[in-house]
Amino acid sequence: MRPSVHSARDESIDVARAVAILGMFVIHAVLVLATAVPTQGASSFVLWWCDGRAAATFVTLAGFGVARLAARYDHPQSMRVLHRRALVLWVMGVANLMIWPGDILRVYGVALLLAPWLLRLSTRTRVVTSIALGIAFPLLMTVIDWTQHWQLETLTYVGVWTPAGFVRNLLYDGFRPVVPWLAFFIMGTVLAEQDLQDARLWRRLLVAGSALTLASVLTSSALNQLLQQHAPQFDALTREGLVGTTSLPPLPLFLLSAVGTTSLLLGSVVALVPHLPRGLVEPLVAAGRRALTWYLLHIALLMTLYAAGFRQQWSPEVAITIGVSMFVWAVGWSQWRRARPGLLERFMRWAAAGGDVARLAHRESHGDRRAHGP
Repeated sequence: MRPSVHSARDESIDVARAVAILGMFVIHAVLVLATAVPTQGASSFVLWWCDGRAAATFVTLAGFGVARLAARYDHPQSMRVLHRRALVLWVMGVANLMIWPGDILRVYGVALLLAPWLLRLSTRTRVVTSIALGIAFPLLMTVIDWTQHWQLETLTYVGVWTPAGFVRNLLYDGFRPVVPWLAFFIMGTVLAEQDLQDARLWRRLLVAGSALTLASVLTSSALNQLLQQHAPQFDALTREGLVGTTSLPPLPLFLLSAVGTTSLLLGSVVALVPHLPRGLVEPLVAAGRRALTWYLLHIALLMTLYAAGFRQQWSPEVAITIGVSMFVWAVGWSQWRRARPGLLERFMRWAAAGGDVARLAHRESHGDRRAHGP
């Protein structure tokens, strides 16, 4: 089954996944707990890097993990495994949506459902498909009003639990819609075909990431100035939505910046991990292999704080510190429990095995303890 990929799991991917989880901890802590989102200073830069771009890295690495997982099976087996996982992620995503409007697991469910077909496409076709998804979104915006179901002042989506609203939110105008977010997943499957040990790869990732990130920021700034001069009727929020690098809506400049920051992160991690102390790498690897568990648990914790009245109570700096502290705790717990998969990862593998406890125990007894992401 395409793609032909390496069977060995690379620790760099687990470390990168842990860093992406850190980014989501931070941005979500600020959104839930901070009195405001900073627009200047170091805090603003940290949040810019985390906003949407951490999730994009997470989705890209999910595509990587799925491609590596599928390569271990023949085609009929991979279809069964991926479709079972898709169903589990879909159910988790719908449950998560009840408390967290920015759920991304439903998109994972769709991605895994399509994965057996996507992985049979050539590398070039998958790259073209990713680009087409990025172009399709602004084209859709010209015929379907993206703002129609949003209260942008409070980032509230109206009507998500109606049948039409649920489908529309998932595919087009939600926080993380399939179009264009599936593009990141597909690019992850392309990355899975590469040799992560090749020094030329991480150098290319660093160069491409730097160029794309810089290009997106400079282009956004230039277009914003043009709108200020020639379209003064647009306020700052409208300009940010049209020509900014914000993830809402996910227009091409955001996609460009997210691909750039993801490439920078992956290039940096692949280059640095072989030279870092094992005492640092191993806990991050353990946390990265429990990414699904930590994703859902940190949301549950933040929304518990929200319900308890701690919403928008602290400065952005304190909220960032809380997010980082949550991550440090997650890394420590992961290292302490490194001999066993995370709770949800274990459930996912059980579901992929068709509920066959004996088969799962046999696989674990033979050392197959690797969690390959959603």
